[in-house]
Amino acid sequence: MIKQLLTATAFFVVATAQAEPHGNCVTNELDDRLITADLAIAVGNCHLARASDEGEAISALEYAHSWFLQAQALGSSQARQGLDVVEGKLAQAGQAHD
Repeated sequence: MIKQLLTATAFFVVATAQAEPHGNCVTNELDDRLITADLAIAVGNCHLARASDEGEAISALEYAHSWFLQAQALGSSQARQGLDVVEGKLAQAGQAHD
């Protein structure tokens, strides 16, 4: 019962963050047992959306990368696409600072 409640709460937070891209995304540690591939993809996408804000771009991309890696480890077929986008944006950001 508690696991379902915590999972539902996490999904609510992610859905709210996705509805408002400049809002908050999940950044804190969650119990690994509560994280699903779909949740990790949703949080990764939330951070990817926040990467459009120049002041937060690098940290948002790093968070997105971490969540997409977690989704991939959980068997998500969508994770590779997210990782490719994030890695491309990180490479561009690195070239811009050179």
